Amino acid sequence: MSVEVINVDSEIKGAFFDMAHTPSVIFDKNMVFLDMNEAAISTLNIKKDDFIGKSILEAFPYLEGTERLESYKKVIETGVPISLDEISFYTDDKTFVFIVRAFKVGEGLGVTTLDVTNLIATIDKLKATQNNLEKVNKNLKQKNKELEEFSYVAAHDLRAPLTNMQSLFGMLESSNVITDEVKPIFDKLKYVGKLMCDKLKALNNVIALKSSLEDKKEVVNFKEVVAKIKAIHSEKIINTRAIIKEDFAAYPKINYNAVQFESILHNLISNAIKYKHP
Repeated sequence: MSVEVINVDSEIKGAFFDMAHTPSVIFDKNMVFLDMNEAAISTLNIKKDDFIGKSILEAFPYLEGTERLESYKKVIETGVPISLDEISFYTDDKTFVFIVRAFKVGEGLGVTTLDVTNLIATIDKLKATQNNLEKVNKNLKQKNKELEEFSYVAAHDLRAPLTNMQSLFGMLESSNVITDEVKPIFDKLKYVGKLMCDKLKALNNVIALKSSLEDKKEVVNFKEVVAKIKAIHSEKIINTRAIIKEDFAAYPKINYNAVQFESILHNLISNAIKYKHP
């Protein structure tokens, strides 16, 4: 294909290139390369002679039939400038991303660009980092929730044995069966038992305080919570042959603090199994 290279009027060319501090190109009305500035040559690491006199499709065949090419043609026809965001430009060893401004220059087209390749890469890295942080935060919230649930279960399951142990200590002490020989050991047992009770109360207070501060309400499914509690007490249910009847047809869900709600149902079901009618 033989193309006559048209010289651009020096005044038009000067005005265009003076304003274009970033990679800039001039085409004729047939979309043939007329000129490009030094910023385009250095940024893209290309040779000017490889483009001058060639049509845009000869240089970039992938633009055939694209909306971008039609937009350029429309600028030449109407003279109305356009801006295009995040336009990719492919070389043999790199992909560039530009913000493009296209406007009519004489009979042809002027295209000036802003190289945002590094900016886009930085934004993508920040987005990836943000996504990772969100995943970590979500996992931490889930772990905290599981820890709270475990704390409620542990606090409840430990409360009854410790209370019984304290009662037994009181009965032994009042029955005067503790000899002088074993009294030091008995006193230590009482002290350890009291420490355990105090720590359990402190744990309950911390959990209650944390829950009251957060007081995060969400939609809680009755059936799912009960199924979870039944799984925790499955061995007790089997051994005691307990039968738990469920009917949540009227209110299958409730808007409540999930941890507090599970604690309430856990206590009710646990006590019902423990103190069930023979």
